[in-house]
Amino acid sequence: VLAKKRRKEKAFVPSSQNNNARMHPRNPFNGKQPDYKSLAAKYQFFAKHYRFNKESKKYEIKYTDPEAVISLNRALLKEFLGIEWLIPNHRLCSPVANRLNYVLWVQDLLKLNKPRGEQKIIGIDIGTGANCIYPLLLAKLEPSWRIIGTDIDNEALEWAQKNVRANSFENRIEIRKVQPETRLIGALKGTDGNLAFCMCNPPFFSSALDIKQNKDATCMGTKTEMICEGGEEKFVAGIVKDSCKLRNRIRWYTTMLGRKSSVKPTLRLLREAGVKNVVTMSFLQGRTTRWGVGWCFEDERIQDAAIRTAVNRQVAMGNQKAKKLQGRGSDQTQIFRVPLEENSSSSVIRPRLVDLVNDWKRRGMQVNAQEKNSNRVDMKLILENEKKIVINLELSITWKMSNEDSGSVDIVAVTLVSANPEGPGRAKFFSGLYIQIKNDLQRTNRRWRRLLK
Repeated sequence: VLAKKRRKEKAFVPSSQNNNARMHPRNPFNGKQPDYKSLAAKYQFFAKHYRFNKESKKYEIKYTDPEAVISLNRALLKEFLGIEWLIPNHRLCSPVANRLNYVLWVQDLLKLNKPRGEQKIIGIDIGTGANCIYPLLLAKLEPSWRIIGTDIDNEALEWAQKNVRANSFENRIEIRKVQPETRLIGALKGTDGNLAFCMCNPPFFSSALDIKQNKDATCMGTKTEMICEGGEEKFVAGIVKDSCKLRNRIRWYTTMLGRKSSVKPTLRLLREAGVKNVVTMSFLQGRTTRWGVGWCFEDERIQDAAIRTAVNRQVAMGNQKAKKLQGRGSDQTQIFRVPLEENSSSSVIRPRLVDLVNDWKRRGMQVNAQEKNSNRVDMKLILENEKKIVINLELSITWKMSNEDSGSVDIVAVTLVSANPEGPGRAKFFSGLYIQIKNDLQRTNRRWRRLLK
């Protein structure tokens, strides 16, 4: 019986890479790594690259050998996702686990903020490459989605088509050739309608010299896959420019960045363009970190905090830093869940906020609450701290119903919009006011325990 059970289980062993425990929670490689010995026994094309090193007296994979890396990825895709995949040795080989982190993040973005009234999900992958990895992963994980993959390179397009055909995804993945300067405008057709998302893993080197100067650049790939004038910052700037023209035609614009130094310039571009609905993400795998930026032209912002809490800060349980980060959104946002009342399917937040504001006013607190929409209330408060310093706070409270395994809940995001003076104001918010709001909405504080007896 045990032998049969072992055969059914996927081949995993504990991971020696700390970042592997900080992947997306639905990533099958989270906190563990494949059992390469089992993979070698099952896939002959990989076995020849899993060799015994006499010096270290261990079986190893030569990661500087393009054929070995491609064979490993091919085995992983086949074993854990059932995807047939192959590319030439000189093409860019995308690490499966890291790319999965990005794909799962896009899933979360759409799950928490999906297009209204639309059942059909269409997305576009800018620069899909020969490996066509994002369309393949998305088509496998989401059987109803349709994905468009674009590229400028004829060989890349040919191999992408081969991988699409190998998995019988011809009706769900469309490969398109575009011009070198094309990002989104020019790649989309009128018949595509509105899209749910775009993805991109831009070439992040600006020149061949840039690759040589990068000590960690042991990857393979062609010039079109790895080099772009101005590097990834300029490439993504083109996406931002197109997004400002297309706006709501695409629900979520996203991109992966290979350099942390590219994140701030991208966020600055979005800020200058007046885009306020922005989320960020870290994709962690082994010794590698990549960064994701997503933006949306809709005003609804509940997903910002919810995604940061559910995805951005996913780390291994037991890590002390992780415990501090879990449950947090951005530095300005705190997230919590409020169960719906028994035998009710309606949100409880609005009436409970009315009770809270009335209680504050009865106690002499100066508070002005303004309802922005059915799921958002903005507040301005004037209060004193322990040192009698007068503090002005602006808060935004948003909520959204969600069906979870434990039942229906309201996911609530309390955001500190501004504090004056900043230091004492932030301290007052995080040390007391947020906890008071949370306990009052959850009905767990002493006042409500007494009233509900």
